[in-house]
Amino acid sequence: MKILAIDTSTRCRSVAVLEQTALLAQDVQENCSSHAGLLIPAIQRLLASTSCSLSSIEGLAVSAGPGSFTGLRVGLSTMIGFRMVTGLPLVTVPTLEAMAWSHQTCSHVLCPMLVSRAQEVYWARFQWRNGRLVRLSEDRAGSIQEVIDSISHPTVFWGEGWLRHQSLLTETLGDSAVCGSSAFTNPSAYHVGLASLSYFQTGKLAGHRLAPHYVQRAEAEIRWDSARNP
Repeated sequence: MKILAIDTSTRCRSVAVLEQTALLAQDVQENCSSHAGLLIPAIQRLLASTSCSLSSIEGLAVSAGPGSFTGLRVGLSTMIGFRMVTGLPLVTVPTLEAMAWSHQTCSHVLCPMLVSRAQEVYWARFQWRNGRLVRLSEDRAGSIQEVIDSISHPTVFWGEGWLRHQSLLTETLGDSAVCGSSAFTNPSAYHVGLASLSYFQTGKLAGHRLAPHYVQRAEAEIRWDSARNP
């Protein structure tokens, strides 16, 4: 199955084409200034570089969040548009789950972390068991102390949230805080594609009423509610 996968959950934008688990091509841009203006041209370049047309793609996969509110909306709306034009099946993959696919050979508990607002982070815990990724917690947003309080076993941390709070985590958790690979600090379209395969195989496709997996409300929504209910 040939899959077009994208990730726009952070300032790092990535697009990938996979044939089952094999990566055919990937385009990555860090510190992307505008997903809205650059995503479709990046997809076009990537397809051209692999001599693929959109008609040769058999499935679409997109990172659904948590992450950047604007980035997630751009990614999801783009893939919804492609689905409307092509009729291809679409899978939405939780961003933190996709990140866990970057550490398939690790036996420890995994805790990918992304930066949220202020001093908060997004995180979730996973573990690979007999070649299958098992979710140990729901995606969460909160303080780094909440992360620390949730750890009871040696845990591998990585991602932007880990980079921001590495000193505190290692000081507090000691040997239970294991540093993950720095090569996978940012979410990756390739891992979104890998994670999507089981969704396609089990028929867990995206429906017609889709929304990003924000985990927490946008700051604008919070201010709006505060203004309405002083």
